[in-house]
Amino acid sequence: MIRPFLICDLRPEWSWRPYVTFWRPNNANYAYPLVWSGDYTEAEVMKGGSYYTTVESGILIRFPVLRSLVEPMAVAPERGHIDGDTGPVVLQNPATCAKLRELAYNPAILAFANAELAS
Repeated sequence: MIRPFLICDLRPEWSWRPYVTFWRPNNANYAYPLVWSGDYTEAEVMKGGSYYTTVESGILIRFPVLRSLVEPMAVAPERGHIDGDTGPVVLQNPATCAKLRELAYNPAILAFANAELAS
């Protein structure tokens, strides 16, 4: 059974945005709506290394997380924020970002970010 992953991108310069940013399919740009976000396989996530799992200043910034763990966090977007009011989206706030980091795919963290997170 293939369990799809999303690539969550919580870079600090985007922290003012109302919704969490996820990568679109094939590393092709970014999206708020989960329906526009790309599904990545475990093999892709692990092969992608630090491209998909990034730590900056001791903070997990970009990382894979199972889609099935993200979907329960999703809500409808505020009307007029996204083309066609497409959703669902994940609200960006400190609690949600902390939860997403907790849900990050541990094998990728251990392989690519663990040393940087410990420092």
